[in-house]
Order: sequence, then C-alpha cells, then structure tokens
Amino acid sequence: MTLTSILTSDPALSLVAGVAGTLWAAVQSSSWFNRLNRDRVQRALRCVEAAVRQVYEEYVRAIKAASADGTLTDDERRRARELARDRAIAIARTDGIDLVATLGREHLDLWVERVLARVKRG
Repeated sequence: MTLTSILTSDPALSLVAGVAGTLWAAVQSSSWFNRLNRDRVQRALRCVEAAVRQVYEEYVRAIKAASADGTLTDDERRRARELARDRAIAIARTDGIDLVATLGREHLDLWVERVLARVKRG
C-alpha cells in the first residue's frame, strides 16, 4: 500500500469529511460567527430602511400630493414596493451586500412591508 492509496481510500476520505464537518459545525456555533451573521443582517436591514424612506419621500408623497383624495391605488402601492425592493438591492450592492442572499428572496418583501409600517408610524 502506498500513501496515495491510503489517503484516497474510503475510510480516509470519510475521516476527512467528518473532521471538516465537525470543524464547520464548531465555527457556526461560535459567538464570533453568530455576531458576524447578525451584523450582516443588520447592515442589510439598514439598506432596506434607507430604500423605503427614499421611495416614500420621493415617490409616495408626490403621488399622494397629486391625488385628489391623498391615497394610492393598489397599482401605485405595488409599484412603490417594487421600487423600494429594487432600490434596497441597489443600495446593498454598493455596500457589498447581497441582499437577496442575506435576507432571502421570499422574505425581502416582508422586510420592506415591516420597514414601511415603521416609517408610516413615524
């Protein structure tokens, strides 16, 4: 048996995979890794908040001022949310954050809604 055949054997590869998995689990459970993830999510949420505030100030207020009753139609609300989501992704990208990967595609609209409710409350 040569060293190469020993290292490429199934038991050796299983041992390496087991050790790597154990190390990765230890890193993921560390306070450092949790703090890193929490900081990344907080930065992403600040981008969402900045985008929602910008769209609210620029788009929504202009439409409300031009509207006779001061409300938005369903299409205008949908468009405002799309603009906020797209602007949040653009702002995050300039900060080096992949917003969709950080918050999740399915949760991004929920975060926009949550921030919008907070902005409306003042």
